[in-house]
Amino acid sequence: MSMRSLLLLLPLLLWLPLRTMAQPGTDEQLAAQYFQQGDYERAILYYEKLYKQQPTDYYYEQLLKSHLGMNDLEAAQKLVKERMRRNDDDPRYPIDMGSVLKLAGQPEKAAKEFDRALKMMRPDGNSVRIVANAFTRVNEFDLALQAYERGERTVKDGTTFHYEIANLYAVKGDVPRMVNAYMDLLASNEAYLQAVQNGLSRHLDFDVADARTEVLRTELLRRIQRDPNRSIYPDLLIWMYIQQKDLTSALVQCKAMDKRFEEGGMRLMELARIASANGDHGTAYKCYEYVLGLGRNDATYYQARVGAVHTRFLELTQQAEPKREDLLDLDQRMSTTIAELGMNKQTLDLVSERARLLAYHLNDHPAAIALLQQAIDLPAIDPKVKGQLKLELGDVYLLAGDIWEASLLYSQVDLDFKYDVLGHEARLRNAKVSFYAGDFLWAQAQLGVLKASTSKLIANDAMELSLRITDNLGLDSNATPLSFFARAELLRVQHRYDEALLTLDSLDKEYPMHSLGDDVLYERYHIAYARHRYTEAAGHLDKVIELYPLDILVDNALIDLGRLYEDVLKDPEKAKGYYEKLLFEQTGSIFVPEARDRYRKLRGDKLDGPPEPERPTQPGTP
Repeated sequence: MSMRSLLLLLPLLLWLPLRTMAQPGTDEQLAAQYFQQGDYERAILYYEKLYKQQPTDYYYEQLLKSHLGMNDLEAAQKLVKERMRRNDDDPRYPIDMGSVLKLAGQPEKAAKEFDRALKMMRPDGNSVRIVANAFTRVNEFDLALQAYERGERTVKDGTTFHYEIANLYAVKGDVPRMVNAYMDLLASNEAYLQAVQNGLSRHLDFDVADARTEVLRTELLRRIQRDPNRSIYPDLLIWMYIQQKDLTSALVQCKAMDKRFEEGGMRLMELARIASANGDHGTAYKCYEYVLGLGRNDATYYQARVGAVHTRFLELTQQAEPKREDLLDLDQRMSTTIAELGMNKQTLDLVSERARLLAYHLNDHPAAIALLQQAIDLPAIDPKVKGQLKLELGDVYLLAGDIWEASLLYSQVDLDFKYDVLGHEARLRNAKVSFYAGDFLWAQAQLGVLKASTSKLIANDAMELSLRITDNLGLDSNATPLSFFARAELLRVQHRYDEALLTLDSLDKEYPMHSLGDDVLYERYHIAYARHRYTEAAGHLDKVIELYPLDILVDNALIDLGRLYEDVLKDPEKAKGYYEKLLFEQTGSIFVPEARDRYRKLRGDKLDGPPEPERPTQPGTP
């Protein structure tokens, strides 16, 4: 044979064994495909071939399922008998035989096979689980329970089967026995707490206080009374209350545990964190107050001091009309806490909050300015923190009516952080100052750079303000309507809401049907929201969508309506409707990712990741 002929034959010779090797894989793929499609007759052809080549457990099980799918009980019995001859000491196959005989209408014979499997079970944990799992696979849950219960009596190496028993009772819908088995598991090994919590979460709906969750609560209380020195059951009871969002009951239980086990308030600090994350500032405040009442002079005490005033600040400032005496009491507590702990980088957040309280709620602008300036003058302060404090100080000057001092501070931050998001935020605020002052062309020049900001939110705000200026100056350069609007927005930012509304009314009267109509509605929404008139606020946004369906603010209105109904008005179905409308009708909006995450959360889906953090907002903006 010539060298040329040999070279031509070589690929063929190599291909033949490769094709032979690939054949079983192809057969397996075809068998699986026919099985999934319910075409058991064709699946059997391939699984029989594969089983003869390799009599593995997997091919046996697939072939048995295929025979049962065809209701060919005779072939199924023949297959199981053949398997039993090969493995006469394996209890799984009598169970399979019992299952087939039961399907064939021979319950007595089936019971004998099942009993035979139980007798073959050896007194070790692995054998017990094999038998119980085999019974579970053929839906013989009571027999699986018998296997585990027999294992509890015969296995002497300390192995328990409480977890498996609990799961079987869950499948059977027997909640009391399920709960009891989980508690027995914790009694034997507290390290299974997380596994028990996961199991309970799967089988009980903690969003609903029903008879099933009451079974768990009652059993936990019974165990606590029976064994008061063990902390595992109170721990689980607190966890249950937290799942149910019943933080008041969790607080009572945490106090009892803290006193009984002398924990120094650590459990209360954790509950305070959970309560704050859930917006329950009242419970969080009570947690901190309890820790402060312990009178310990340690790190936990100081954390509680800061946490208490921070939580009280959130609680009061979220009220529509907090009492002035409560605000003054909080200011005094903030002042005392800052004096006791010192003004330093650990207390700057508290300093910032006190400044906001003074400026926005007690109308004491000079005190707020002095406090923020003192913080800015601190030595060795982080430059970014100083920049953020300068922005806040600028906001207070703006609130006090000194817009040029505000502009100066914004300019300083812009220069110090020219290529940073903080600098972009400062430039945006400065552009708004120019807008408020009626210097629209200068504002427009500043906004041009911000349209390319790395922050999508800043770029979007810059684009909106830029378009507002462009669209509403008019061909005749008549800036009067826009000046009306700019003045109204500044008044709203300064919390002079009645004056802002009068200015908007004048704009509507003097220039009816002006292109600023959607912007005016949005300003009215901001004012209603700030006054906690949420139904009125929603009405203004609905008008934006109804009257201006093609304008730039529609996607803003949809996302804000969704947030409003989800977070404040507590109407998740309405919120879902607005999110869905945004997703389908505003596909290019920057709010699409947030709307998708919120929609999926309301629908019960698992989110892919955490939402993007929000940037600081202009004072007075919701």
